Amino acid sequence: MHPPHRFLRTTSLAFACSGSLFALEPLKLAPTIVEAERIDDEPSAVSVISRDSLDLFQTDSFSDLSGIVPGFNVVSADSRGYGQVVTMRGSANTLFFGPPALGLTIDDVPLGDAYSYPSELLELAEVRVYRGPQGPNFGRNGPAGMVEMFTPRPGEQAFTSLTAEYGSYDHIGLGLNTSGPLGEEFSYSLQLFHDQRDGYVRNTYLGDATDDRESTGGLLNLFYNPSKDFELRLRFYTEHIDDGSQRLTSLFSPDPFNDSADFRGATDLERYQWSLHSRKDLDWGKIETISSFQTWDLDPSTVDLDLSFPNPFNGFADARSNIVQSQDLVSNEIRFSSSDEAAPLRWKAGLFQMWIENEGLASRQLFPGFNEDTRFSIDQVNLASFGNLTWQANDRLALDAGLRLDYHESEIDRVQTDPIPGDEIVRGDQDDWFVSPVLGLTYAINPAVDLFVRTSLGNKPAGFSAYSDSPDLARYDREENWSNEIGLQYDCPAQNLRIGLRGFWDQIDNYQFDQSVPLSSDFIVLNAEEVTSRGVELDLAWAPVEQVTIRGSFGYVDAEFDSYLDPFTPGVSYNGNQVPFVPEYTGSFGIRYDFTSGFYAQTSVRVAGSSHYDAANSSTFTQDPYLIWDAEIGYATERFSVALFGRNLLDEPYYSFINPQIYAGSPGDPQIFGLRLRTLF
Repeated sequence: MHPPHRFLRTTSLAFACSGSLFALEPLKLAPTIVEAERIDDEPSAVSVISRDSLDLFQTDSFSDLSGIVPGFNVVSADSRGYGQVVTMRGSANTLFFGPPALGLTIDDVPLGDAYSYPSELLELAEVRVYRGPQGPNFGRNGPAGMVEMFTPRPGEQAFTSLTAEYGSYDHIGLGLNTSGPLGEEFSYSLQLFHDQRDGYVRNTYLGDATDDRESTGGLLNLFYNPSKDFELRLRFYTEHIDDGSQRLTSLFSPDPFNDSADFRGATDLERYQWSLHSRKDLDWGKIETISSFQTWDLDPSTVDLDLSFPNPFNGFADARSNIVQSQDLVSNEIRFSSSDEAAPLRWKAGLFQMWIENEGLASRQLFPGFNEDTRFSIDQVNLASFGNLTWQANDRLALDAGLRLDYHESEIDRVQTDPIPGDEIVRGDQDDWFVSPVLGLTYAINPAVDLFVRTSLGNKPAGFSAYSDSPDLARYDREENWSNEIGLQYDCPAQNLRIGLRGFWDQIDNYQFDQSVPLSSDFIVLNAEEVTSRGVELDLAWAPVEQVTIRGSFGYVDAEFDSYLDPFTPGVSYNGNQVPFVPEYTGSFGIRYDFTSGFYAQTSVRVAGSSHYDAANSSTFTQDPYLIWDAEIGYATERFSVALFGRNLLDEPYYSFINPQIYAGSPGDPQIFGLRLRTLF
């Protein structure tokens, strides 16, 4: 599958890594995959992933950032983000109702819960991934880190590109990208896309492929710049998803791409975002505001829970799920920052407000004639103030200190009905104040090497699970993460070499964690008393000669339960077990060669270590280590490019998600090939 952002990029994948398509002579790939701890740069560890590096690794989706960014991983259930788990250094969101551990903004617009994060990527100018708690630096709370995505801004000249792609499984992708000025004071950028393919999973009972995919959408930005010191920006994004069944098959199937479900599932999703941005430069600094309204509407998501047709061997089972869920989000943020980035003392501060309303109806047929309907509404309010100071003590030493104050309130209204007399009602609310401090130090050992240390505290708010009949089990507590890191950054432009090495140790109390309730259909978020996560991370960007570009990364994470007793099974302890959803390691390596004739060739690999999907670390629910190999060749003229690509060339079998409750998994993408054509004018 090749998602829509491929067809929207201002430089095609065919020649993005070599620079401009307007010249036959290729340009070197800018070494921007890692940028950290320079005295005059960011006060904390940050990976900066350029569009060129995204192209080198054929990054089509949010989950494809796994491996490129050490310590970061996305567990994808192939349901357009619904039910995905995003992890950073062992911290993770829960599947449906817990707050995200890793915050996400796109063009400074904060997104809501992790299940509403986009599964596919638009054309991006840059991705910045911050590790560790980031509360003092952003309006959106990032208790384990933050991801910032930025789409390209219009240039001074009009630009338009058209892209078409065809590949395996009758994949068709079409894209339009245009931008430019609208008179002296106005400008615009517009991306439109359509992407579709046939299914990967063959349904042997229905006789066809059921997990087909189709998406259509666009992004419009209007800019008003009456002067250099003032800007208004109006942004609108929409996406419509019309997918078949979730890519979910039995773990006991001889072929993970075969199933025998007795009905076609569906995932229909609509997403809208409106936002208004302003910026005003003053003598003493800068004021920025961002106001947004967002809707995310899943209607419906249907799944065959028994993954088979009724027959004597399965007791004529016929279990299925139908979920309708929506999220409305309103956010407002105002930021203040100092104007002189070279001043000994730099500062930024802000106020943030976010209101989220989640509503849903989950209908489950557990067996013929027995249906459960769970209707719920969960409201959340977050008010925060935040600020950060960076003091340049001398040419070598910089100190960084920040503080965030949060107020968070959550309220639930939930009713479940079933054939058993009496409704199960859960109502309640809870609120909390908490403080998140950060302290860091950066020391320049010499002009090429920086040493940095950082300690910080991150908080994930308390809340409620809707899939619980018990008010006590529905409530979960706030998670607190004490995070520490130390690292070195080597940056030598003369050798076109940049290396970053970091070590981290996180102590997480009241770790929020999913678990099913025995002898019921309840599925809740609970708190494990204590988790420790430790590891190392390595980034590499190198251009040894003019025509060769190399990128590499590796992250090792040891996240385990220090104190967690099974609340439903007396005497069962999971102490020492690995935390679910967190691979032992992730890594990537990519290399590209640009010929002077305009041809190029590139190849990359990604690796992932073993991942467990239950607290018991059962072998049945463990994904073994795997490796994915991709490659691409291409050629471009001044106005036209063509590329031939392949993904998962070894046809490596693996699961991107495993569901222990129904003994099923989502098989990763199979081997695919494709051809891409693009024209610029």
